[in-house]
Amino acid sequence: MSAGADLNDNQPPLPAAIARQAADWIIRRDGAPLTPEEQAAFQAWLTDPAHRDGLARLEGLWHALEVGPADAMPSLPAIEAREPARRPRRRWAGGAIAASLALMLLGTLEDWPTLLRADYSTGLGERRSIALADGSHVLLDSGSAIAVDFSADQRRIRLLKGGALFTVAPDRAHPFTVEAAGGSATALGTAFAVRRHDDQAEIVVTEHHVAVAGAGRSEVVGEGQQARFAATTLGPVTAAAQGATAWTGGRLVIVDRPLGEVLAEIARYRHGYLTVTGPAADQRVSGVYDLDHPLAAVENIRHSLNLRAFRLSDRIIILHR
Repeated sequence: MSAGADLNDNQPPLPAAIARQAADWIIRRDGAPLTPEEQAAFQAWLTDPAHRDGLARLEGLWHALEVGPADAMPSLPAIEAREPARRPRRRWAGGAIAASLALMLLGTLEDWPTLLRADYSTGLGERRSIALADGSHVLLDSGSAIAVDFSADQRRIRLLKGGALFTVAPDRAHPFTVEAAGGSATALGTAFAVRRHDDQAEIVVTEHHVAVAGAGRSEVVGEGQQARFAATTLGPVTAAAQGATAWTGGRLVIVDRPLGEVLAEIARYRHGYLTVTGPAADQRVSGVYDLDHPLAAVENIRHSLNLRAFRLSDRIIILHR
């Protein structure tokens, strides 16, 4: 697949989860020979056609940026700690930068269609309070976008990306519905938060009840509960996770989650590229982090887990063992 084909507007968007997985494999392969277990895992990952396509497209994007081999690049910051002898470094820095730049470019290219459809949006690290015409309020999280469609018989919001907290003005004659990922949430009370996660959405109800629809059926989610939904998915309804809406106050509350997921959350609040490679991605993390100072949060995690970091200024940070 050529670089030109990778940049073709006619191609469907590359799912963020697949893009991150492809970048991780690119970086790991470029760092040192894969162990037999890693090679088996990589081959298993490649059996999915969507994964093969994602890998090819990401490689094409960085070639389009004309990133050359490591010996053709200027000197780069050294990795903080020496690699163990059994895992010698080869072109890790060059491959890491290539994959990182490709993902950053990919995100930039795919944001434009979303922003053109949005009535309101936020940049990275920004939270914005919006007063709607009906008296409802929306708090948009970092990197989020919504489109508003109020008509004679309904109030409809499309969550295009990111997350938002909706505080709904009562009006029984005009239902208030938030659409996301092919499903919907209709207010039966006053306040709830919805966040998109790739091809699914998650709702957390903070006041009263919300009717959530997906997969051709509906469920009522009550105060203090949450559920995932999409065009083909609904439920189960469970108790809301601790700190599920802490982002509204600029905090990220984590309870026993994989480091890869935690860094993906923090990455939503800063410019550049942030990830973790290898087994460290599965390490469990708990803590409360300040989303207004994401770099400090990353350094706190790195230090507490005794991880190494490859950094290119503050724009590219890759944690690893």
